[in-house]
Amino acid sequence: MTYPQPVTSYSTGGSPPFIIDANTPTDTNEPYLTWVTYVMGLKDIPQVISSSYGDDEQTVPEAYAKRVCQQFAQLGARGISLFVSSGDGGLGGDDPTACITNDGKNTSTFLPAFPASCPYVTTVGATEQFEPEVSAYRQAGLGPDNKTHGFYASGSGFSYYFNRPSYQDAVVPAYIKSLNGAYDGLYNKNGRGYPDVAAQGLYFAFWWNGTESSISGTSASCPLMSSVISLVNDALISSGKSPLGFLNPWLYSKGYKGFTDILSGDSQGCGVTGFPVTQGWDPITGFGTPNFPEIVALAKGSGW
Repeated sequence: MTYPQPVTSYSTGGSPPFIIDANTPTDTNEPYLTWVTYVMGLKDIPQVISSSYGDDEQTVPEAYAKRVCQQFAQLGARGISLFVSSGDGGLGGDDPTACITNDGKNTSTFLPAFPASCPYVTTVGATEQFEPEVSAYRQAGLGPDNKTHGFYASGSGFSYYFNRPSYQDAVVPAYIKSLNGAYDGLYNKNGRGYPDVAAQGLYFAFWWNGTESSISGTSASCPLMSSVISLVNDALISSGKSPLGFLNPWLYSKGYKGFTDILSGDSQGCGVTGFPVTQGWDPITGFGTPNFPEIVALAKGSGW
C-alpha cells in the first residue's frame, strides 16, 4: 500500500522459551528476541514495522516477554513505529474449554496475546463491512466465497504481565467501569488493554502474481494500518517534520481524533459474546479506523 516507498521483509527462525497451554500443545511460538536483537543492531531501520504474529501470553515466559517488550521500547526510542496484530481468536479462541490458565489450576480465564499486550507497541484490531464498519467476527462455517472458514474474531484483551500504561489512564478505567462487573475474574482490570486502533480485516481483497483473492485476519489489518502511518510519515518528512515514531502517547492524547470510532460489535470467544464495542476506546477496535487526511493534519499540527 506504500509504493514506491521501499519495503523490507524480515524472516526469523528459531524456537523461543515456551510454556504449554490448552491452545498450544507444542512450541509454535515466535522468536521475537532473536529478531529484535538483530534489528536493534542495524544502523538503518524502517520507520514503520508491521508484525502479524502472536502467541497466548501465558505460553511466553514472563521474563522473556518483558525482555522483548523492553527492547520494543528501544525501537520506539529510535523513532520506529512498531505495529502488531491483536490476533484472530477474540478473547482466546472458540473453544471455551481451552480458555484456562496453564499454572496447573485450570482456572477459567480470557487469554490475552503477546506481543499485542506489550505497552510499547501499537496493537491493531480488525473491522468488517462499510458505512458503518463493525468489529470483525466470523463464525466457523461456509463463507460468502463458498469456502469453509474457521472461527475468527478481532483479538481483544487485557494483559496479565504488563500493567496499564499511563497513556491509557484517561480511557481504560472508564470502559471497565461501564461493564458493570461483567466478566469479573476473567481478565486483569489493571492490565494493558488492547488493541489501540483497527483497520479492515475480513475478506480483505488482494492481488498477487496475477491473481485476485482475499484473506481474513489482523494479518491484513495490521499491515494496512502500518501502510497508512508510513504514508503519514511521508507527508511529515515532505513538510520538513519528523516521523511519528512510537505512536501511543500521541495517539491517546490527541491522535485518536483522526480515527473513525467503531460503535458496533463484540469481542467474542471463550464461549461468550465478550466485551462490547462502545463509543470511544474499547478493547476490540481501540479508537477505530484511520482517516488519513485527518491524521496528517493532526500530526502536522502537533509539532512532531
